[in-house]
Amino acid sequence: MNQIPILPPIARTSDKSFLSAVQSYIKDEKEKMEMAGQCNAEQQCVIYGQALDKVIDYCTNYKGILTAIKQEYDQFIDVIKQSQIDFVLLQGKLKALASEPTTLMYHRKRATELSKKIEIIHNDSCRIESELKKLQDNRRLKSEEAEDTTVLKTRLKPSSIFPGMTVEDSLSKDKLTEYLQELIMKRDTLKADIKSKYVPVHRKKELESKLSSALQEREEAEILNKKLMASYKRRRLIADTISTWAKSNKDVCLYDTILQVTANGNELNDDTCTAGLFDELEPSKISEGESVLDYVERFNELFVSKQFQAAAAQAANSPKGILRNMETMEKFKAAPVHDEDESPLLLFFEALMGSSHLNKHPVNAAMALDGIQYALSHDKLELVVHWVTQQKIMYSEAMGDFIYDYGQRKPYYKSTCLALAQLIYRKCPNYKKAALCMCLQGQVQGALDYTSQCKHFTIEDYVFLLRNCPNAELIYGLTKERNGKPAALSVGQAVLSLISIDHKEFGFQLLETIHNCGEHSLEQVILNDVACTPEGWVEIADECLNNNYQLLSEKVMSIVISQDGIVEITSNEEDGKIMEHVFM
Repeated sequence: MNQIPILPPIARTSDKSFLSAVQSYIKDEKEKMEMAGQCNAEQQCVIYGQALDKVIDYCTNYKGILTAIKQEYDQFIDVIKQSQIDFVLLQGKLKALASEPTTLMYHRKRATELSKKIEIIHNDSCRIESELKKLQDNRRLKSEEAEDTTVLKTRLKPSSIFPGMTVEDSLSKDKLTEYLQELIMKRDTLKADIKSKYVPVHRKKELESKLSSALQEREEAEILNKKLMASYKRRRLIADTISTWAKSNKDVCLYDTILQVTANGNELNDDTCTAGLFDELEPSKISEGESVLDYVERFNELFVSKQFQAAAAQAANSPKGILRNMETMEKFKAAPVHDEDESPLLLFFEALMGSSHLNKHPVNAAMALDGIQYALSHDKLELVVHWVTQQKIMYSEAMGDFIYDYGQRKPYYKSTCLALAQLIYRKCPNYKKAALCMCLQGQVQGALDYTSQCKHFTIEDYVFLLRNCPNAELIYGLTKERNGKPAALSVGQAVLSLISIDHKEFGFQLLETIHNCGEHSLEQVILNDVACTPEGWVEIADECLNNNYQLLSEKVMSIVISQDGIVEITSNEEDGKIMEHVFM
């Protein structure tokens, strides 16, 4: 068993507890390493190094010399590690050098073997080529002998001068006369057929070209007929829709109905085409519906032909904004994107924002947010700046949050994004986020003026500012009177907020600054702080003590204890024995 070393006599209880904690830490870490099977010299060195760091942080008086000693030992250890690495590398190089002669010998032996194999393969190839040549010569001789035999047989065989006649018939005068009459009849028949049944070749080509052009005209006519029929059906249905809208349901938007009819126009059947509907309508309604329908059909034609820029302009300038909606946006989003072309969706947003105005046809918040998200995903910040600053859109808090987050991800554009987010937050309005953007841009005094003018700026909003932008100028501005108005936050509230978000140093610096202003300045601040309870100041004093601000902690505790009705409660054992009978 490892014996626990005897500690030297230490006067202070805190030092004893610290040393005991350090030794306990070393023992626990070594046990963990032993259980994991990793307790080698290097791991032990790391454990003792961490323990020495704790000692250096604790012993502030000897921090410099202890740090220098630790650095020297760390350098020495690094030199030893580097020498070990160099030794391993040198060993590898030595092995490689020692194996070079053997490797060279093996390579030469392999080269000799391959040379022999190449020679054998070359000899075999020459032998096979010679045999193949002999076979080809023999085959050629045999074929020539067979051809000579066939020619000889043909020459020896008797044949007729006229095809279809035997040798005896070709020597008979009567047979020859009959054969001549047959030939004359065939000649006359061919001459008659040439005049009645056959035409020149160029005439055939002309007829084929005419036939192909006629077929093409027929196909074009069929396509045009289909388009006209579809347009006719749409117009009949829009007439029916306008008639129903004009008679009964006045609350339904006419343009929304026309859009729905246009989208479903290809699914219509002949039953929907009823005659005489236009007779029941007012001429103004018919004209208005037809013009809107023609506009939508023109947009569909441009979109189908992939003229996305013209289609985007058509949609952005549509009458009554019938195409300035989410459905049109989704249609552009689903369009194919080519590398060499600009995105159809981006063209739609550019046309939409360019034709928009806040007083007439503003882009709604949801579509504007989608447009900004898409533009920033393609790093088109200049477009977003134009849209926001020219008041082309309706603002929303989500839009400001997205631009703010983009600035956090892109430090180069952070200042521009903060300015845009500030403008959006002020228009929403979201006062605390607008003030935060001003503080992050360094406009702390402007932010303080802005918050003092806002009637609905609460203490929670001030704490939000302090937590998200803790700097000395903002802290002092929030804890001091401004333009005759009381401070936004008390000193206690500000310090407690900073402690809770792990920015304690700013709070301690504030207390030290107040303490250095005069002998009773800190006491006046604590006594006049009605927003922070004595328990809160005790918590602040404890944090000061835990962070090596002992004098400041003692000063705060003495001021708190000196107040009327405040008594310090200790955990002395003798006090416990005195009150023991109360709980018996």
